[in-house]
Amino acid sequence: MKKLITLFFIILNIISYSFHIMPDGFEKRIDNGEGYQEFYFPNNGLETLRYKFAVSPGSSIRGDMSKWVEFYPKILTVKPGETGLLKVFAKAPKETKDGEYGFHLDSSLISIPNIKKDGTGIKSNVGIRINASLEMIGYVGNLEPLIKVDSYKFYEENGKTKLDIALKNPSDKRGVEFGIQVKGKNKTTVRNTLGRIYAGENKKITLELDGMKKNHPYEIEIYEDINYRTINKIKI
Repeated sequence: MKKLITLFFIILNIISYSFHIMPDGFEKRIDNGEGYQEFYFPNNGLETLRYKFAVSPGSSIRGDMSKWVEFYPKILTVKPGETGLLKVFAKAPKETKDGEYGFHLDSSLISIPNIKKDGTGIKSNVGIRINASLEMIGYVGNLEPLIKVDSYKFYEENGKTKLDIALKNPSDKRGVEFGIQVKGKNKTTVRNTLGRIYAGENKKITLELDGMKKNHPYEIEIYEDINYRTINKIKI
């Protein structure tokens, strides 16, 4: 029983100090003065949260832009029920080659000292320290997001309507965070965020279309996540 009670309080503590960031990507052009993104940190818990931010190099599979990144504030305090704002700006030097560049946005929860109710000392409000490092990707050059549909098929399997779709990113310089939205009759819509399709990559995806029959879909939209732009649209 003691172990169960301890586990309960550990889980409760993790939930209270859970990490939330919106959006979870950058995806901005960084050579034309438009490399700016705002990130929101909602606090749905019961305690005030304090984040400390830093920037570190991104993955070695693309260029590093960490030295071109500025952000404010360095430390962000968010009260319960409120949402904190982090501003990030990046600008590539002139003559930087076209292509993708990345950095890691590192954040950690730091303790906020408070005086104990009995006045005997100071206590911290963060019992479990949560660190997160998210890779953010920007790009240089006029590289519009590209995703082509090679084939698609709607069918029913085990009483569920599904979509098989084959995609290709024809760009040799930029990947895309993307999603697929299918619109059907009776105002039904199924929307799925599907991660990243890398430069030159082919993807085959199967989606379950809850609430739709095989003859319901009338439109497939492929959209750029983060920036919420339509990349491709197919009328069925």
